[in-house]
Amino acid sequence: MKNLVVSLFLSVSLLACSQSKVNDQEVTAPAAYGDIAEDFIGLVLTQPDEAQKLLHEDFRFRYMNTIPTSLMGELVIEDAYNKSTYFTDFLAVVGALLPDGIVLTPIKTISDGNHVAVVMEGRAEGKNGRYDNKYVFTYEFKEGKIILLDEYNSDILVATRLYDNKLISQTSTSAE
Repeated sequence: MKNLVVSLFLSVSLLACSQSKVNDQEVTAPAAYGDIAEDFIGLVLTQPDEAQKLLHEDFRFRYMNTIPTSLMGELVIEDAYNKSTYFTDFLAVVGALLPDGIVLTPIKTISDGNHVAVVMEGRAEGKNGRYDNKYVFTYEFKEGKIILLDEYNSDILVATRLYDNKLISQTSTSAE
């Protein structure tokens, strides 16, 4: 019985410590940021209104890819988006590139204070074949909300499976 009381006390204490107020708004403590980060991408794809609630007013998303926009055709993924354009512009391009959707599975989450990295595996069908990419999403939190999100993935898979680019082997000729 004593262990049960101690366990309940610790649970209530941890829960109380995970919430605080900033400017009269409930703010989540850094201990919960890993869970929020893992859940965010899934919410973006299935419940965008709920996902928006997790974002700071000054939210910024950066797509950390190096494909030149000239190779993207009409469906250009820009380098950066704000809270509004992330949902209207970026997700519209992703939806057009992956009309059957994508399944993202968290593999590993690394959390340190206000910073979180989530490694994910994606499964989808691109217009040019299977698009099973690997991702790293890095998050920065401010006042209990996501203020910065960076997405890293394979440029080659994006370029060849989602856009109409081909890899060309270059052979070097050397005089022997």
